[in-house]
Parts: sequence; structure tokens; C-alpha cells
Amino acid sequence: MQFCEQPLRSANMPLTTDEELAIRDNLFLEAASAILTQKDFPWHRDRTGDVTAKLIQSSQALAIDVFGTLQSLEGPTQVIDALLAQWGLISKGAQKLYLEYTVPKITLCEPRSTQIDAVIESDTSIIFIECKFTEADGGSCSQVNPLGGKSPNRGKVQCTGNYASQVNPVNRKRSPCALTGKGVRYWELVPSVLSIANEVDHLPCPFKDGWYQWMRNLVACRSIAESTGKQGAFVILYADGPFSMAKKIRSLDWQKFQALTAGKAVPLITMSYQELLALATATAVPADVSVMKRLSAWVDRKVTKVAHCA
Repeated sequence: MQFCEQPLRSANMPLTTDEELAIRDNLFLEAASAILTQKDFPWHRDRTGDVTAKLIQSSQALAIDVFGTLQSLEGPTQVIDALLAQWGLISKGAQKLYLEYTVPKITLCEPRSTQIDAVIESDTSIIFIECKFTEADGGSCSQVNPLGGKSPNRGKVQCTGNYASQVNPVNRKRSPCALTGKGVRYWELVPSVLSIANEVDHLPCPFKDGWYQWMRNLVACRSIAESTGKQGAFVILYADGPFSMAKKIRSLDWQKFQALTAGKAVPLITMSYQELLALATATAVPADVSVMKRLSAWVDRKVTKVAHCA
């Protein structure tokens, strides 16, 4: 299996020595060895600039625990093949695993490119994986929020929260979606991944809140899969336990959203970390079984500790 690094956002900040030590303490040993050698890895930071992967509840750290460890296995192909088979996908040819994959700007014409936690790619398939731990939901659309900062447009709201003809008060462009008016291709692709029409009004916009991130991931996967002639799939990987995302997956709202993807171009799949690790351990080559068992125990301890604080 080939493991690749993607071009990073220009805002990426290198780790300080103290940050690297703190992150190392919060990562599974094999994962830390694989990832911390990548000096330009795009670590998530909060609004104060503090790196988040040093925190036990960090979703980035948990994703690295699992996918970073896959990089150290002697037989990662067997594990990846088992996962893809579980998801109803076929893998042929060389496999590649990307962590913090940056969607090329040309794909969706986004002002800030979508970044995917993990991507698995073969000659026949491409799978986008979004990893959640204690998050309540996907990210919401920013266009409905007042602009901040020192801009002369401070306080202006670019979208009414409806998908209906409107004029953006900032750029004065008329469009049913402020992002469409900026040339972003989301709504062009929405009907191919969701049973939501783009030629009628929606009051309110279905992507005003948490569905926004899932839509964005689906259309990004669709566009790349279509351009490469591969089968695409979108997987949401979550920590099972007393966490908001785990509860969300079992909610009526989630059932409604998932139903909208039925029969569309990109299957929406949900899987818990616990399910993934059980499958990975069961299908690993003998030389990797002990590593997978230790990883499962590590993740279980981390999840249990965070759950007690939830």
C-alpha cells in the first residue's frame, strides 16, 4: 500500500517541541511514529492557535490513532480490503491512504477547500472518511452568520437561511444560494447525491445547519469519483458511547438525511470505531494481530475516559 501526503493549507503551523511531546503522549505508539515524522502535517488548531491533538477528546488524534497505525502494519491491504468489502466496495490495484486530504480547489471552486479526515483510494474506488468523537453534528453553513472582523461589511448577513432568489448584500449578486453566487458548485451536484432538487425553492435551506458538512463531503466525493471514473463512497466514522454524534446517528433526523442518499451516486455509510477495529483485528495478517489488539485497547480506554467526563 502506498501512503501519501497531500498539499497543505498555507496556514499550517509547525509544531513546537512542547506541542510535539504533548501530541505524542496522546497518540498510539505506532501512529505517533508514522505521523510525527511528517513535519508539515496539518494539525488542527483552535481559535487561539492552540493545537487540539494533544487533548484526549480530539477527533483528529483519534483518527490518527487508527489510520496512522494502518501505515505501520505489515499487511494493511488485507484490512483495507475487508473494510471496503464491508462497505460494499471493490478494491483493485494499488491502495493509497491520505490523512487530512485537501480537495483540489478546481473540484468545487471553493474559496477554502474542503479537508477530509481520511481518504482511501484504489484503482476502482475512492472513499471519503469523516471522523467524529465528541462533536455534536457536522459543521453548519457560515453564510447565515453576520460577518465579523474589521471588514467594512462587518455585521452583514450574506444569506437569509432560505434557498430562494435573494441578493447578497456584500457582492450584490442575486442567487438562491450565496455560495452559488460566488461560483461554488455545491448545488450543481446536490441532486446527484441527495434527493433534493436545485431548481425549486427550499424554505428553509436544508443545509443551513448540520447537514451542510455532510452535503459538502458528498458532493466533493461525487465530483472526484466522477472525474476519475471510480466508485465513490462517504463514510462517517464515530465513537460509539454517550456522545452527541453517536446519538445523532440513531436519531430520526439522521434517518431522514440518510434516506435522501438512497439510490444516489455516493453511498452514505456509518460505522463506529469499535466496529472498524473489531473487523480490522479479525482480518489482519498474523503479524499485525497483536498491534490491532493493542490499538483496540488504547481506543477503548480513550473512549471510556472521555465518556466518563461527558
